[in-house]
Amino acid sequence: MSSSSTLSEESDSIVKAPFIYSTISPKVGFASQQNSVPLVRELTVVNETDVPFENLKLTLSSKPAILEGKTWHLSQLKPGAVSYISDRNVSLDGQLLGELTESLTSQVILTLYQEDEVLSEQQVEVEVLAKNQWGGIGSMAELLPAFCMPNDPAVDHLLKATSEALRRSQQAGSIDGYQSKSRKRVWQLCAAAWFAVQEQNLSYALPPASFGNEGQKIRTPSRTLEGGVATCLETALLFAAIFEQANLNPLIVLTEGHAFVGVWLQPQEFPQPVVDDVSTVRTRLELKELIVFETTLATKEGRPSFSQALASGAAQLTDEDFQAVIDIRRSRLRQIRPLSSNGLSPLAREREALPLPVGGELEVPPADLPSFDVEMDVQPETASDRLDQWQRKLLDLTTRNRLLHVPERAKVIPLLCEDPAVLEDQLAAGDKIRLRGMPDLEAGGRDSELYREQNNESLQVALTRECAERGEILSSLDEKKLDTRLTEIYRQSKTDLKEGGANTLFLALGFLRWKKTPDDTEFVVPR
Repeated sequence: MSSSSTLSEESDSIVKAPFIYSTISPKVGFASQQNSVPLVRELTVVNETDVPFENLKLTLSSKPAILEGKTWHLSQLKPGAVSYISDRNVSLDGQLLGELTESLTSQVILTLYQEDEVLSEQQVEVEVLAKNQWGGIGSMAELLPAFCMPNDPAVDHLLKATSEALRRSQQAGSIDGYQSKSRKRVWQLCAAAWFAVQEQNLSYALPPASFGNEGQKIRTPSRTLEGGVATCLETALLFAAIFEQANLNPLIVLTEGHAFVGVWLQPQEFPQPVVDDVSTVRTRLELKELIVFETTLATKEGRPSFSQALASGAAQLTDEDFQAVIDIRRSRLRQIRPLSSNGLSPLAREREALPLPVGGELEVPPADLPSFDVEMDVQPETASDRLDQWQRKLLDLTTRNRLLHVPERAKVIPLLCEDPAVLEDQLAAGDKIRLRGMPDLEAGGRDSELYREQNNESLQVALTRECAERGEILSSLDEKKLDTRLTEIYRQSKTDLKEGGANTLFLALGFLRWKKTPDDTEFVVPR
């Protein structure tokens, strides 16, 4: 999240008094107040003079007033001292923010006094957003889930239409989330929700320019159904609200100037609310752990199919346009709550009272969707149950554990090494080892089979031994794939270490190849 940081300045080159250093959020709104997002992120008083100061008072105010004034007292500030103020709990005016229909600019003022003398003052402009306004990915990315409103009355109407669409296709009409433990069932729920929204005959509205960075006002689901128009972000949030109310875990995908939605096909979430690495999302998509789809196609004439929406969404996960994915479930775990709904207006009630539409059959989910490879979370009823659950989670024995299950598309680099013990000794000694991609063994007219016949060993084995003698390790990946995989692993390991404090970068010597059942034709662990 970006913020405004300023220093109070003296007209003279010589500092004659302490100065204030602060980091103030550049934007604030009702969602900020409701979710306890701090206005003041950092507050420090610095004395770079050679004179001590006593009985200082630091005040906080705003014009026009958007917060309750606050005062801090500093008994003493020695020469060269830095006073970090930990109490940054500032009360925003919730009533004002909840009634604001247009944005305004407020001056947040910090003033440092010694008795009645002003020693230093700092003024920071803060944009105060309307109640239904999101501030954009630049300053309020983690607050976008506050505008996903699953408890809006219009969402129940759409869930009813989703249920009816399932029944018309001879499927169970229950909105059962992940309880079926089937990715195909989750896919069917999403396809039925797609059909239910299509039947609302919404029209697409262009979003404001640069809405991703600057934000926009967002219609609630009820307002969207009432007006019959929606921007790309509003259609994405509408679908996300439906999925969340259906006990699924939705995602909001933000690209350059656009937004659409995704949903986990099994009960998972990303380790952090905001994911800015597109390769992480693409990997989960390739593993069929989640789906993404273009939501604005639900407003198009001709009724594009759900499969078309899926193909369009996946095609937009490019390095050039991708900005972030917002994980709604992870945000809820971080206590980012949805804003309250004002209920249905009379026009929306009239629309809700209309009979549910009758349409055609739903699409059939892909046959290659795998079964769940994660355990369903069951809420323990007693302290003993909770203890048992914690003990089970100490070791994940499902195929979700990459120490047990390494799929071919996982972020691993296969190494070719004749003597792993020597490699381990080199690493333990701190030797630097260069990874090299597999070259084209047939380049220059070479014949691998002829080489094998003449030398009684394969060309790949000879190259592996030659690389080891030069302090290199050969990978079965080509140079291009190796560079891509190394970048992905580097970024992921840094993120894991920063976010969770755990080192997830390992060298594994030897793999066990096994099958789920004796009749399986493929090994679970390919290497």
